[in-house]
Amino acid sequence: MSKEPEKKWIEDQSYEGHGYGLGDQAFLVSFCNASSGSTRYVLRDQPAYTNRSNEPRLTGWCGTNNNVATYIEGAWKVIRIAKSGRYLIQRLDGMELAEFLEEMGYPELMP
Repeated sequence: MSKEPEKKWIEDQSYEGHGYGLGDQAFLVSFCNASSGSTRYVLRDQPAYTNRSNEPRLTGWCGTNNNVATYIEGAWKVIRIAKSGRYLIQRLDGMELAEFLEEMGYPELMP
């Protein structure tokens, strides 16, 4: 029995200047503010880079600046957009992840 891919709801992405639609795939970056305890999720066409070695990552901590930690959370696909503008996204894995990384120019990030 195969495990269902992880899903998560994130906020409206229109303020980021990119209108992602159903089926669109992107890297998910999170910004965790230590002062307020809040986390903001952003879909992007590029992965996050580490702030010291300047290397792209698929997952993990990438650095902290002004009390805000940046994490890359993998690659995800938009599977639903609610009337409120929130996005339901699903983590990519297997061949779908490999094809996405190749298309985006980051095949070396395949785990």
